[in-house]
Parts: sequence; C-alpha cells; structure tokens
Amino acid sequence: MTLDLVGKLHRTIYVDGCPSAFYEDFVRLLATKCGPIEGWDVADRLIVIFSSLNSVSTALTFSGTAFGDLTSSVTVWVANQPPPPNVVQQVAITSGGNGKAIEEAKAAKEARERRLATIRAELAEDIERDKEEENVSVKLRRLCLRQLRALCVLTSHALREVEESLEQSTLHLNSMKQLVDKLKTKGSSHGPADPDAHQSTSVPTSFTRDAANGGEKRTVTLHVGTADATVEDVGKGQKRPRSE
Repeated sequence: MTLDLVGKLHRTIYVDGCPSAFYEDFVRLLATKCGPIEGWDVADRLIVIFSSLNSVSTALTFSGTAFGDLTSSVTVWVANQPPPPNVVQQVAITSGGNGKAIEEAKAAKEARERRLATIRAELAEDIERDKEEENVSVKLRRLCLRQLRALCVLTSHALREVEESLEQSTLHLNSMKQLVDKLKTKGSSHGPADPDAHQSTSVPTSFTRDAANGGEKRTVTLHVGTADATVEDVGKGQKRPRSE
C-alpha cells in the first residue's frame, strides 16, 4: 500500500466486496456523489481518502449496495473504526518491502494519481453543478426558514390584536348587560305603568274647565229660571186676589 494514512484515517474509507474490475468506476462514483478525493489505492480492498470529512458520511450510505457485476454488495466503513463483522481483518497501516516492490508500488501510485486527475477533469463540470445545486438548495432552505420565522411573527402579532379586540368587545358587552340589568331593576321597583293614569290626570283637567264653563252656564240658566219663576209667582199672586 503506497498511501500514507497517518493523520488521515478520519477522512479515509475502506471498501470491501467491490470487484477489482470496477474499482475505478466505484472511485468515479464516489468522486461524483461524495466530493473531491485526495487519493485512492488497492491493497486487500479499496482505500479512498477524501479531501473533506463531510464526504465520509455520504460515502457510508453506499454500504450494502450491489455494485459492478451485482453478485455481491459492497461494505464501506471508516478507517479509524473497527471493521464490520463480515470483514475478515483491517488493513495494516504499514508500507514495507524490498526496493523493487517499493518502486512498483510507487509507479502504481503515480498511475492512479494520473488516472484520478483524469477522473477529476472529466467530472469537474458534474461536481461543480452538484455543488451549485447544493448551494441553491441550501439557500432555498435558509430562505424558507426566514420566511417561516417572519410568518410566525406576523401571525403572533395578528393573534395578539385579535385577542385585544375580543377583550374590548367582551368588556363592552358586559357593560351593556349591566346597564340593561340596572334599567330592568329600576323599572320593577316603580311598579307597572298604569295606562289610565294619564287619562285620569288629563281628563279631570279638561273636565274641570268644561265643568267650570258649564257651571257658569248652569248658574246663569238657574238664575234666569229662578227669575222667571219669581215673575210667574208674582204674577199669579197679583192675579189671585182679583179673582177672589
């Protein structure tokens, strides 16, 4: 293994179960979906070092996925964690061997780096587009959150205004109810109104005036009648002695 994993284990993943003929394809997939790759190598299994720690969590989602010839599923785990139960052993973080083996490993590493650079160049547009889409989605989420907060503030303010208006309406209604109750109580304490009371009060007034006027008329008539009777009596009195 030509990769130096010291200080990089937290950004390194191991891939087991991927067919050797599809190593490069899997690396291409990881570079497209997870982010930039610092380096990759093959020992007992595929080793991939990411440039960012955030790419590791995305790469772990491919664990259990059938890839390549679809005969088996790949197993992905972080290099600084114990291997899953279905994996025999962890890859040793050592690089040893004689000079020839080292030269061959170095040549293989350079070839992989050149191939990785080619993959990066080929996928540069896709990676940039994915980043832009991710940035747009993040901005949209943030915008939605800001709008949601603003909507909550406006709703709270409107609700407070409605509550205040309802409280004022309730106070006004209670005041009107108390006023009506007082009027009812005052009316019942004075007793029911007599419709004939006005007539009994007004009629005597007119009747008094008529009676007064009529009284004068009757007095005049009475005096006239008395005078006539007196005259008749006087006349009769004067006639009687003559007849006698």
